[in-house]
Amino acid sequence: MKKQEGFTLIEMLVVVAVIGILSSVVLNALGPAKEKAKDSRIIQEINQVRSLAETMYNGNYGTLETLPKETINNSDLRALADDITLQGGELVIQKATPPTNYIAYSKLNTLVGASDNPKINYYCIDSSGRSGFTTADLTGKIQCPFE
Repeated sequence: MKKQEGFTLIEMLVVVAVIGILSSVVLNALGPAKEKAKDSRIIQEINQVRSLAETMYNGNYGTLETLPKETINNSDLRALADDITLQGGELVIQKATPPTNYIAYSKLNTLVGASDNPKINYYCIDSSGRSGFTTADLTGKIQCPFE
């Protein structure tokens, strides 16, 4: 008698099916991690906006351009705004009149709060050196409101 070696087609199909199931479970588990990674990049770039604003400061923040981003002439600020958009956020800069104070913020991809009432999470910086997370409405503000 001749000895048979190797795997049958059924055995190979079972192995491929098991690998497929395991890979789908792993990919689903990585979804929230991907959103958090995007949020980390948004936070890092908002902090770079602060560095850029302080570099451009000359007694006031008049040279810190506001949005829409299509009108930004400063190439560094525009690059930051573009990358924040690619990560799912949107850079917003608001200045006081006269421009002695500013606030810059972006919404983040991950929501906070109870699952039945999730809230939009923002990362905010301002000219007083404050920075952090908030769920408050930031429209018209020139200082980060933290709960």
